[in-house]
Amino acid sequence: MNFKTITSYILVTLTILILFTCMKILMTSKNEFLLAEDHLAKNELSKAVNHYERALRWFLPFSRTPNRAAEKLWEIAQNQQTQNQNIEALKTYRILRSAFYSVRSIYTPGKKWIHLCNEKIAHLMAFIESQERPGITFSEKKSEYMDLMETDRPPFTFPSIMSAIGFFGWVSSILLFIFKALSRQGHLKKRPAILFVSTFLLFYNIWIWGMFNA
Repeated sequence: MNFKTITSYILVTLTILILFTCMKILMTSKNEFLLAEDHLAKNELSKAVNHYERALRWFLPFSRTPNRAAEKLWEIAQNQQTQNQNIEALKTYRILRSAFYSVRSIYTPGKKWIHLCNEKIAHLMAFIESQERPGITFSEKKSEYMDLMETDRPPFTFPSIMSAIGFFGWVSSILLFIFKALSRQGHLKKRPAILFVSTFLLFYNIWIWGMFNA
């Protein structure tokens, strides 16, 4: 089997893996959203928020479900704030904000939602603190919290890129091991086997490192 054929097999396999991964993300996000809707209809807000957050975290750039989940979380938080449930509203705004930060990679999605949540979180934190400590000026505390929340924290691009390289590297190493390190009779070829096992371990560790540091 020549190099061109092996490369074609690798590309086809990687394409299939990517497609299946995208389908898994889309289906799981949709299922979590439907579960959240069911809990919301039963007025089980805590469970609804939990599943909306999960629907958002199963994020794909072209999927509408995460944005719909964000809209629902925003509505819940606003209703809680209207009913003077400030602690619960603050918690929900923070969940919405952190959910978008948790899915960032080489860019940060949901910047509109993050900015809206920053304003609400700063407002509520300043309000709660001014109620507990009357000597503190609300406007000053809100400005202080807003500056803190709006501080730009760009994603760690290098670990994200390395994670992607690591993923494709270890998958390719497995395929190359199958096609190059095993003979047609099923015998192991020593040198290719050592090479591709080594590259698998290298790229797998790069993948894990990238995911933990992205």
